[in-house]
Amino acid sequence: MIVILVAVNQELNPILRRASANHTVRQMHLDFHEGTLAGQPVALLALGAGKDCARIAAEITIKSYRPHLVVSAGFGGALQPSVSAGDIVIGTEALDLSHDSGAQVKFRSALALPAHDELAMDNTNCKVHRGTILTADDIIIRASTKQHLGRATGALAVDMETSAVAAVCAAHKTEMLAVRCITDTDREDLPEEMDDFFMVGQLQWGRLFSACNRNPRLLFDLARLGHRATIAGENLARFLETAVQQLHLPAAPASQLQ
Repeated sequence: MIVILVAVNQELNPILRRASANHTVRQMHLDFHEGTLAGQPVALLALGAGKDCARIAAEITIKSYRPHLVVSAGFGGALQPSVSAGDIVIGTEALDLSHDSGAQVKFRSALALPAHDELAMDNTNCKVHRGTILTADDIIIRASTKQHLGRATGALAVDMETSAVAAVCAAHKTEMLAVRCITDTDREDLPEEMDDFFMVGQLQWGRLFSACNRNPRLLFDLARLGHRATIAGENLARFLETAVQQLHLPAAPASQLQ
């Protein structure tokens, strides 16, 4: 089985529309959507934003399903000028950002990721990159910070979950694929209020509406990001639908063959 982990429903719903996954199973406190995607058995989960949610969900996923492959997928911000909105980034390394003083960038860990060279992505109608994904504790708001981190690390994209999922998969010797679809480039600032819109890993619509009421100009920025997220969600879902048919999966654990 392949388990696909995303952070929020905005990333999950386009995948569900392409999947046949109508069976919902609760594992611990998490609701997995079980079924098939492009004929492959899958379980799909929106785990919540951030490393803590990702770490807990990855542990539950592996213990519950013992999957052949864990796919950590979702949206990300670009850290290089060559990476555009709507592009796909396949992670070949996961960096866990611990400190950025401006003069020095430090990491808690750096984990090599399988590049899955068997994926032929010339038929997905979007540009595909392979390279490093940087995982941060918070949303990177400023374009200047994204550019600085890109120069310091060489990473192509930044997110909030990949390094945590990668660490759990490495500990359990479970195969992984890391995929991000870009919603904001390294030349764009995000709204300052973005960090306030999430609590316990989930988008809080009440906070979003209150912020828009206080600052009506925010509506324009969020509408632009919403449009980008719609495109990114469709690109990501299309990519994954193609990818699950091409992946060379490891053999099932012995406990699953008995």
